[in-house]
Parts: sequence; structure tokens; C-alpha cells
Amino acid sequence: MSNIQVKIALLDERLEDGELQEITENLLQDIKQEVEVESAGLVPVENLPKDAKPIGGFLLGMLMAEVNAANIKFLFRFLSDRLLRLLGLGKIVEMEVTVNGKTFKGKASSIVELNEVLKVAQKFIEENKE
Repeated sequence: MSNIQVKIALLDERLEDGELQEITENLLQDIKQEVEVESAGLVPVENLPKDAKPIGGFLLGMLMAEVNAANIKFLFRFLSDRLLRLLGLGKIVEMEVTVNGKTFKGKASSIVELNEVLKVAQKFIEENKE
């Protein structure tokens, strides 16, 4: 199976753009330190999605990680722990998982919703691996 791409968008209208970007960059650094990823970074402004805001050449509040299938559970476990804390602070998390050219999108604004999104994403990966 090819690598799995996971894109995460953090949304919080109560935060200033700089504050939201700082939270995103901290999450990105933690992913790089805690999870064995093939690559991870901020999402550059190329094709600006609807409602996305650019900041310094990157999309505000968005990051992407590429991970091999063996490490996807570690990434999801890490994201579950870290994103649960962020959801407790009133943020919304959007996740996009791409495997073998197929994409799953989910959105969570609560702990229950996040657990469901991660569960469905894992099932999606299993069903679409080669």
C-alpha cells in the first residue's frame, strides 16, 4: 500500500489568526517528534479551498502528514490524545484521509465526534488498501 496522507484543519473563530497558526505549528512539531512520519508540514497555498485563509504562504490552521500504513494507528492515537484537548477548548477539527487516490473527509466538534471520525477513517483505510 502506498503512504497515507492525513490533512488536518483546526477551526476556531474566537482566536486571532496568529494564535490559531501557533497552535497548528505546535501540533505539527509534536507530530514530527512523536510519530514516525514520512513527511509532515503546513499546507502551502496552491489551490485555495473554499473558506480557507492563507497566512504567510500557508493555509491558516492546516497541516498535512504522510505516514506509512504500519504507523497510521500511532498517528491516530496521537491525534486522538492531542485533538481531544483542543476540542475541549471549543475548536472544530476537520480531517481528510487519502489512500490509493481515494479520500475520506470527517469533521468533529466534540470528543464523541472525533472518536467516530477516527474510527471511520481507520475502517476507510482498511477497505481501500491494496
